[in-house]
Amino acid sequence: MLTLIGLALLNGILIATSRVINGHLSRKAGAIRTALWAHAVGFLFLSFIIATMFQSDMAVARVVPIQAWFGGVLGVAFVALNSHAVPRLGAGKTTSFVVGAQMLASVAIDSLSRPFSEATIAALCGAATIIAGVGMAAFVGRS
Repeated sequence: MLTLIGLALLNGILIATSRVINGHLSRKAGAIRTALWAHAVGFLFLSFIIATMFQSDMAVARVVPIQAWFGGVLGVAFVALNSHAVPRLGAGKTTSFVVGAQMLASVAIDSLSRPFSEATIAALCGAATIIAGVGMAAFVGRS
């Protein structure tokens, strides 16, 4: 369990670093071009990893449902939206809003797989409170 928590924390660090790097690139190249380059470089990097570590299994299974391919579209949208928002809001505010929205969406998605209960309502309220707190910290007291 500690290893998984460590990986999640490392993932958070990598996401924040990636947002800042892509935000800087977006200032020069624009959000869409930034998303293109981020994914092109990522594709080349993963292709190298797969080619060297998984030489015997380079193919994608034919049983993958068509909706599973939308993950790539969502990934491009994620990078493009972050690349557009970070230079304008800053890395901290953007990350706070993204994490709050991820929490709301995750609770909503999780609630689809089990009966709606008081625990679901509490989780949604907790995520909404975080988003409200981020909004207050970001915008209250600013002129």
